[in-house]
Amino acid sequence: MRAFVKFFLLGVASLALLIPLGLALLALGLPAMGALMVLTIPVVAVLAIVGIPLFITAVLAVVVLSVVFGVLGAVLAIGFAVVKLLLMVVLPIALVGWVVSALLASRARARTI
Repeated sequence: MRAFVKFFLLGVASLALLIPLGLALLALGLPAMGALMVLTIPVVAVLAIVGIPLFITAVLAVVVLSVVFGVLGAVLAIGFAVVKLLLMVVLPIALVGWVVSALLASRARARTI
């Protein structure tokens, strides 16, 4: 029970200290924030006039580049699939065909001699 009372009294004491400090900061901070808001209106206006078209241009550039790289990726994927098919299927068949034709040619040469 003693720890709870100590915790409660420390909380009340800290609130008694922090509430006036917060009010003082509020009294100083609100006029400063209002002055900064008035000073930022021209900056925001210039950014709205210049920045929005630049932002839209940048977004369109990113979209175009993503489409280009997407198509390029698809073409490269198809190309890699064709090369893989060539190496795994066509090349062994061609190798077997070359060996068979070389054997048949050597037999034909042996018969003519």
